[in-house]
Amino acid sequence: MRKSLFVFMAAVLMLSLSPQASLVSAYFHDSQGWNSEEVHNGDVQERRFESDALLKLHAMELGIETEGKEMDSLASEVHEEVIKQAAIKLGIASEGKDLQELEKEVHHAKIVHKAEELGIETEGKEDKTIAKELRETMIKQKAEDLGIPIEGKDIKDLKKEVMETHIKSKAEEWDISTEGKNPRDIMKEIREMKVMKSAEQLGMETNNKDSEEILDEIITNHYEEAKEQKIYPFEDGMHEQ
Repeated sequence: MRKSLFVFMAAVLMLSLSPQASLVSAYFHDSQGWNSEEVHNGDVQERRFESDALLKLHAMELGIETEGKEMDSLASEVHEEVIKQAAIKLGIASEGKDLQELEKEVHHAKIVHKAEELGIETEGKEDKTIAKELRETMIKQKAEDLGIPIEGKDIKDLKKEVMETHIKSKAEEWDISTEGKNPRDIMKEIREMKVMKSAEQLGMETNNKDSEEILDEIITNHYEEAKEQKIYPFEDGMHEQ
């Protein structure tokens, strides 16, 4: 179990969503494992993030001003900046392109690059086909890492088994019971325990505060100290530039 479930599921999510949703979702999952989703309502896309504090953190590290902004507005800014920075890293010119067009190009470049890394042929294939093959390959590889037999299993069932197995292993590390709980709730508990542990290490007062309030305080008032100690939400150097 070399990588966290969150990073793995982010990559799978990136390949299962539309190009418009994939990049920002993958970015946030890759960074901290917090859940994001886009709800399509006609031409309107509504972005929802489970943690305003982590959204604020990502905005700060992208150089985006957060003071006085609504979370929906901030999420849109983060989304746009992630795409632009990804385009720069991939050598994709952005001049004269709208955000949707640029995002599609970035999405294409990312899945082709990852497919080539895994030895998947991309020539003459549509992005949707490449993404499907890549998603299935990654799920099977993760299953093998976890010792889960893959023979004769439907890819959806295998994905579910991989996710549940890995979440349970992470829950065991934190002595969290998984009985009768869905994966989202377990992940939330893990995050809450990480937040409380960080607060304890930072000597923070936590009485009458929920985990989101504490996390926001860590990011706002203990940013440098938490980053230096590499404790949540800076563990494993995830936010190092």
